Amino acid sequence: MKKQYLLMILIFFLFLGCSITKLHQEGTVAPVDFYSKFSFETYKGVIGFNVDIDGETKFFLFDTGADLSLIQRDSIIGKKDNFSGASKRKMELGRELITSIRIENIDFKNTHALNGDMIGLKEQIPNFGGLIGQPIIHKANWLIDYPNKQIELSSRELGDKSFKEIELVRENGNNPYTFLEMNGKKYKVVIDFGSSSIINLPTGSQFAKDVIKSIKLSKNTRKRYTLGGLQQIQEKVGIIPEIKLGEFEFKNVDVNINTSSQPRIGIKFFKDFKIYIDNSNENIKLKENIKD
Repeated sequence: MKKQYLLMILIFFLFLGCSITKLHQEGTVAPVDFYSKFSFETYKGVIGFNVDIDGETKFFLFDTGADLSLIQRDSIIGKKDNFSGASKRKMELGRELITSIRIENIDFKNTHALNGDMIGLKEQIPNFGGLIGQPIIHKANWLIDYPNKQIELSSRELGDKSFKEIELVRENGNNPYTFLEMNGKKYKVVIDFGSSSIINLPTGSQFAKDVIKSIKLSKNTRKRYTLGGLQQIQEKVGIIPEIKLGEFEFKNVDVNINTSSQPRIGIKFFKDFKIYIDNSNENIKLKENIKD
């Protein structure tokens, strides 16, 4: 079985020499009280929408796994460092402070970001501008209606009692982690909306070892984009009959096992849900099978 160009975005940047949490906290949002509702597109399942960056409109992907936002630049600007991505490869990127990142009528001012030339990705996505990462995501509440491709973005509460909270921890800056349960055993996974995989597991992880013992897997070859460009990878793929996330049960879930930094669930894991990233209360809530 061969799949081409299944996209996996640049999750889990390792920022060198400075506190990620501090960088997330810097910058402001104008107006202070804000609300907007807008449509999004998907690329290989990953959420994307138009963003005005310093007055220029570009198409950005939404990546909860990115410690910092990433700006597509044909030439690196600012102080340079090496950074690691999902595949454990390293790439030289620059650091910069973006004066204005505007999503609809909401202006995120003085945001720390990385920049570099994303060869292999920019050719696939028209007018590609980069990734929206945690310094922006963490400054607002996001109600994502994935089935209907709508986002509500606000400083206010957006959910209601019909949403159910999932277990959440934050590590490595503000990246969100939760726990999947398979055969009565729990496994920690990063919630990575920049990944098009449903469940992706690193070779050699305990989760991967237990999956290998539990289900039949086949070999797969595909091209993947992570930090450092396109690469052709070999992996094992299969279907987990049942897995749980809190009180939610998922049937016949695709899993792939390959070289990667950590277990993760991608945005397509939540394809039948409304997802409420409630940063006011530091939690994530879900609502299943919403049809407006």
